[in-house]
Amino acid sequence: MGPTGAPFGMTPPAPEGAPQSVPGGGSPGSVAPFQMVPGRPVAAVPAKIEPPGPRTPDRFIVPVPRLRLEGESVSRGWVTWFTQQEVERPATLLIGYLNAIYVMPERSRLRVTINGQLVAEIPIASPQGPTQVTAAIPAGVLRSGGNLIRIDMLAVHRTDCSIESTYDLWVELDNALTGVAFGGGPVPPPVMVDDLPAVGVDARGSTHIRFIHSGPIEPHHSAHFLAAAQALTQRGSYSHPVVSIVGPNVGPAEPGTLNVVVGMAEDLRAVMASPPALMGGQPLVRFFNDNRAGGTVLVLGGETARSVDAAIERLAASSSQSEPSKLSISSRFAPDAPYFTGAGSVRFSELGVMTQEFSGRRLQLRFPIGLPADFYGSANGQARILLDAAYAPSVRPGSQLSVYVNGSLASSYMLTDRHGGLMERKVIKVPLTHFRAGLNRVWIEVMLDVDSDRICGPGATLERDKRFVVFDSSEFVMDSFARIGTSPNLAAFFGGGFPYFNAAQPIAVVMRQDTPTVAAAATIMARLSFAQEHIAPVDTSPPPASLASRPVLFIGEINQIAPEVLRQVGVVDASKIRWRTDRDADKGARGPAPVFWDGGATLPPEPMPMLEQGVRVRSGSGNDAIFDRWRDQVAAGSNISAELLHFQKWLTGTFGVSFGMPNGGDVEPFNPPHNTSVLVAQGFAPNSDAVWTLIAGHTAESFDAAIDEFTLPEFWAKSYGQALAFDAATGRLDIRMPSSVRFIVTQPLGPSNLRLIAANWLSLNIVTYALVLVLCCIAFAIVASLLLRRTGRRA
Repeated sequence: MGPTGAPFGMTPPAPEGAPQSVPGGGSPGSVAPFQMVPGRPVAAVPAKIEPPGPRTPDRFIVPVPRLRLEGESVSRGWVTWFTQQEVERPATLLIGYLNAIYVMPERSRLRVTINGQLVAEIPIASPQGPTQVTAAIPAGVLRSGGNLIRIDMLAVHRTDCSIESTYDLWVELDNALTGVAFGGGPVPPPVMVDDLPAVGVDARGSTHIRFIHSGPIEPHHSAHFLAAAQALTQRGSYSHPVVSIVGPNVGPAEPGTLNVVVGMAEDLRAVMASPPALMGGQPLVRFFNDNRAGGTVLVLGGETARSVDAAIERLAASSSQSEPSKLSISSRFAPDAPYFTGAGSVRFSELGVMTQEFSGRRLQLRFPIGLPADFYGSANGQARILLDAAYAPSVRPGSQLSVYVNGSLASSYMLTDRHGGLMERKVIKVPLTHFRAGLNRVWIEVMLDVDSDRICGPGATLERDKRFVVFDSSEFVMDSFARIGTSPNLAAFFGGGFPYFNAAQPIAVVMRQDTPTVAAAATIMARLSFAQEHIAPVDTSPPPASLASRPVLFIGEINQIAPEVLRQVGVVDASKIRWRTDRDADKGARGPAPVFWDGGATLPPEPMPMLEQGVRVRSGSGNDAIFDRWRDQVAAGSNISAELLHFQKWLTGTFGVSFGMPNGGDVEPFNPPHNTSVLVAQGFAPNSDAVWTLIAGHTAESFDAAIDEFTLPEFWAKSYGQALAFDAATGRLDIRMPSSVRFIVTQPLGPSNLRLIAANWLSLNIVTYALVLVLCCIAFAIVASLLLRRTGRRA
């Protein structure tokens, strides 16, 4: 025996709880066998028991493809639903994460709370690769229904004290390793309609609606699919629904997947081993267990097509409100966004921004704001932040508080007091220039410059003196703005389904009745209906003669779109679009995603550009650069022309006044880049003001795959303009702004609304405003002159 108590030639066991090591670099758990013949080497034999690896969650909980928290102090919350069966099981929280190497693990922490109860607090110490940590969820913390999950990150830099160094601090969750594991294994999927939100998400934060269907797709089938996708999205609060259409015998559903059978008796018999009996004309909305239909399946059925429609309407969550008071986004970013239809205010506490004392260098406070589809106030409207805050005497003058809206700097305020300052209801004006219809992302960034940070002596990063405090009594105030619809306006389309969800008649959807195209159309309709309070009825076989007088959605493969439609929406002929190959398009549809705003992505150290990351905006004409070059050459030969050109450039640079191209400046058709995955364009019917919208891709299959990516809220909320091209591989948006718009009356044109509409329109058309002002002055002078003559005086 050796001195350790183990036989000579064998490795002694490691102490309990300590990592095992093997001489020669063997894997943990391997041992060297007893040397039978002296001097003869024997290879190590691995032990049969391997150390346990990471656990796979029974329920994934991260609601975005990539959740990245950046900065010194960041919080993110969302709502996840659990069923009563899940609540009754013992549960364990699993957290997989990776962090930047600059994060000091001794002072940096990641906290996870569920419904306000602390569940886990761990040091941030995983810079080499994803690490999974586990924590038991105490009994009674989870509850049936919605549960608020919040992650708070406090990060300290190892060595650097500068404001720029705060951009090096980040933690990213590993979706596949993050979730909840239940005692006894996975819990059966929901079997109650009220538990539809508990279907949850997959490892990419998506909810899959899988329609089980056999045989060809007829127009009445596609109409039911599009309507059912809307109803399921509303009832389940799915922020990113992805629709697929598959045949029977597909096997059990993966996490975050809902099996659905919709149709009449013959449709149910075609895909179910034991189809339920349909009683009379009564609609059927019920879960069943059927192996041929994928296990647990929701059936929406009826004896007639009208009964199926009634089943879908019964499923949908209905509301008597004409407009919502909030935008339902808590399944992705809690709390829900306040929805302003006019003047109003909301406290920071209602926006999820609580009182916070901050001792770092850069603080970010994020909250969303919702605006209606007929918002028309970006040129002259205004919002205000009434800030209750204070900063310490150590904060140097020149420190800055900035307000960003949708990625653009909207307002800035300098902290100038040398001895600290107390701000009570401090008014920070925020122009509505960068706001648009739908969901808007607003954040306040405070950069604090302190003398000790410039010296940055040993241990300076550990100092935690409070430098700034913001109180949840602060308010966001929205002033009155004009309400009138405009088209083309893709922001209103993506933000509120305008004008389709406001129309009295069903939406005309023109598409081929093939599986990938119908699945893509159902995904689009489900995403449009996410924030709505009702289902928009659809007509998938509209009479061709009616299309010229009603709003129409054209969806599908670009080569199947009529040239007349492309001309009306301002897109070049399909033969002139240089699409990439199908193989590249399919590969790009699942390519890497950029850093998302609601995943905690922050601004770069340099000043924020006026455009959002990954967005390029084109003007209405593709000839602007050529026209400017020729104008300069022609003007160079004439002194008068040169002076006029100089004056025009001064007006454009100083006041933003542009006289455009000669002869009205005909707008060239939009030609999307070759790497386009999804093309969206909006225009008008040939002989009416009815809005036509085109959503197309190269082939039906690549289009269906790319739509899954494009409908992510991170890209969906960035979409605006008259036309856009989306690259699924990079997340890039190429946007064309409209050259002119038409108005669509949505609200009564009372004196107040007319005044706001006129003010916004004149602010957008400053040349017309100047001409009107000159004419008014001339008219005033003439009237004054006539009045003076009547009194016997000379003007």
